[in-house]
Amino acid sequence: MALKHTAAALRTFGGLMVSRLSQGLTENNSTASGELDSSISFRPTASGNRIGIDLSMLDYYIFVDEGRSPGKQPPTSTIEQWLTYPNVSDRFGSGGLGDTERKSLAFLIARKIGREGTEGNDFFTNVIESDLVKRDLPKIIERSVIEDTDDLLSDFFDTFT
Repeated sequence: MALKHTAAALRTFGGLMVSRLSQGLTENNSTASGELDSSISFRPTASGNRIGIDLSMLDYYIFVDEGRSPGKQPPTSTIEQWLTYPNVSDRFGSGGLGDTERKSLAFLIARKIGREGTEGNDFFTNVIESDLVKRDLPKIIERSVIEDTDDLLSDFFDTFT
């Protein structure tokens, strides 16, 4: 591969971003089902003279990161399901919640979210705005591109010897 150093740097960096995002979810106790955490993935990309990382995860990450403004009440069915996840239901004791209690609590939570919104935890924003991305990534990419250029030039000049 002609850009092996750059590709390796992007793979390493992408893996580190996935790890930091996952860590942010865990630290903020935002892993109820684990689906968002397990959906975080990346792949290095190249298009024309641009290189980058395609980071993907479930769409609702934005609400976890930024929160939700007050307004329309969310569906209680989603909140009822959330209340069944082990690390959520464990908070209610060994017996958990019965169906009636779960429906009532889901309604109260939905109503409060509709009135007050929710606060985000910035798990994504903290990583994207970190020194890792803003300061370190450009340096890593620059160094990798220089190494790849050196390799290409060496290979080119080796053909003449």
